[in-house]
Amino acid sequence: MTKQKRGLTMIRFNIFQILLTGILILLPINALTVESPHESSNGVNCQDCHQFILTGGKLVINLPRGNEQETVCKNCHNPAGLASGMSSISNHVVNNGNTIIDCGSCHDPHNPDTTLDPHTGIEAVNLKLIRGKARHVDTALDLAIFQERPANFAFDENSPPWNGICQTCHTQTAHHTNDNSTDHQHEQGQDCTSCHTHEDGFMPSGGDCAGCHSNPQNNGDGIPVEGRRPVVEEFPTGSAGLHAHYGSELNTDGCLVCHSVGTHMDGYVELVDPDNSSLIYRFISPGDLTSDPDLSSFCSHCHDDDGAQRLSDPADPFGNGNSPANIAVRFSGTLQWDEWYGDWCFGSEGTLRQVNSHHDISDSDQAWSGAKIECLNCHGAHNASADTPIADPSNQILTWSGTINEFCLTCHYGGNGPLDPLFPADALGMNISGPAVAMRGLDAGGNCGAYNMSPWWVDYTWTFSPHGSDSKRGWEGYSGAPGYELDCTVCHDPHGSYSDSNTLGNPYMIRDFVDGTQFVDDGVRPGGAWTGPPWDNSTLGTSGSVVVTITGTEVDWGSSGSLCIKCHANWLSAYDWHAYCNGCMTCHGHGQSWDGNDWGQAPDNSTNCSEISGSSSSSLTTQESGGVKASGSQSSCTYQENPGKSCSECHDGHRW
Repeated sequence: MTKQKRGLTMIRFNIFQILLTGILILLPINALTVESPHESSNGVNCQDCHQFILTGGKLVINLPRGNEQETVCKNCHNPAGLASGMSSISNHVVNNGNTIIDCGSCHDPHNPDTTLDPHTGIEAVNLKLIRGKARHVDTALDLAIFQERPANFAFDENSPPWNGICQTCHTQTAHHTNDNSTDHQHEQGQDCTSCHTHEDGFMPSGGDCAGCHSNPQNNGDGIPVEGRRPVVEEFPTGSAGLHAHYGSELNTDGCLVCHSVGTHMDGYVELVDPDNSSLIYRFISPGDLTSDPDLSSFCSHCHDDDGAQRLSDPADPFGNGNSPANIAVRFSGTLQWDEWYGDWCFGSEGTLRQVNSHHDISDSDQAWSGAKIECLNCHGAHNASADTPIADPSNQILTWSGTINEFCLTCHYGGNGPLDPLFPADALGMNISGPAVAMRGLDAGGNCGAYNMSPWWVDYTWTFSPHGSDSKRGWEGYSGAPGYELDCTVCHDPHGSYSDSNTLGNPYMIRDFVDGTQFVDDGVRPGGAWTGPPWDNSTLGTSGSVVVTITGTEVDWGSSGSLCIKCHANWLSAYDWHAYCNGCMTCHGHGQSWDGNDWGQAPDNSTNCSEISGSSSSSLTTQESGGVKASGSQSSCTYQENPGKSCSECHDGHRW
């Protein structure tokens, strides 16, 4: 630039300064009456905040809006600036980021506003230079009251007008709007900015998670519909030793063991994998995660043999002394079985449905069986504790208050034969499905021809048989013996079956170790006679490891290393024929009364499909095994001389 041009620029600049000074002198005195802190005595001059622009011969004094205004304010309001003591500021970003409420909308930088509080009749100056009338928000109430903190952050349910400084503009928040459309009791009387900090734009980023999530949360974006439920009420109460997922106090540190808040308030839940901090499970509702890694993967990565590896103490993730149980190992069994069982004595029966040695949690399990269940179908994410480990399958935010058998039967009581194997849909929560049974339907003639071959006895009405009614799932009052109702978990592990010595696992999740010493062995028959109750209470069962061996279609239930012997220790010796055959379930099963069996006359025992369909009879094919012929039919036995009678009419199955 030449000296001549620089000289002209300086002349123009000096003229501009002279004009500006003159204009400022001519301004009304009250416009220049700037009280502390925005005044020259504090080193703040008009041009520090305002832009003076000469446009078309007119001088325009401008204050930037939005993000530019925040930048201007932070020239002083920063840790090293003139207002370092008030450096934690930020614009209030609302409406999903589409609207910016900047500093000057709430604060008058020149003069404190005096307001008359309609609630008390007191006239006083608003704190923090808060305007009596918020600017740029058409729905804001007039006046905005902030004479006293924390009382004037928000007025309660019974104190309209709702014009506390945190209410005066609000029309879409979950709490403390300026009308009567929402709750006005949320954290009433507290300092709102302890959780909704100024530096975070008043989003709920400060304070404790429980402070917000003890109430419903809804920012109005429809994600999820109707917002988030108040989860704090789901956590159990009691001593620290009873709490599974937090310590003696429910606090933010405990919540952050599982939750990520990187995108907090966007309507999605984000969980951090226990072993890998870069793996985030993001969903609106748990059902959104339909394949591995899903929430069952999330649970198992903590409930395994090495705990939560991303945390400083993997074996004590919540710092409360509660080490996560190794549940993942129970799902290690590799057994995949087409359900078909029996022995050479009485033949085989089954549905041919696919069965795993554990509940069908993983994608591969579900692909095999067609069934589907996840950890959160049985357990509540928040309410699990030593005293309340399971949740209501129909509503997982509630703890289960019934018996363990009632819990199991919530699912295991549905279906009606091979054409209807499903669980009772009206009793279930999210995303549970029963097995997809790929097998034969009844033939078109309705005479059960499809069931006159092995596997047989599929569509009978089983009154006493394994799992009860047609589907062989439901049962009540097992074992039916006086004084007994066994818990399902005596024999079944609710997660699965696996041990180092039995890596296949057992069918139907039969436990690897069963304690039968708590039960009377009702197999002892004094003098060989069937006497029924009262039982011989001096003889109890035994206990030990259990391996249910499957060889072809023979399933060993009764030998010394298997299941039934653990409670019925004397049954093998009670009758000679018991020692020959171990397919106990062919004749005996869940729900069977002490003197009932699956072979007999209706209405007390089973009814075959020929009787249901109206066919006159149905004879089931003789099965050859080891040179011994075994037959089975409810309406006739293959080798009986009186085909109009059932076998059990002439033969007592317990005294051959």
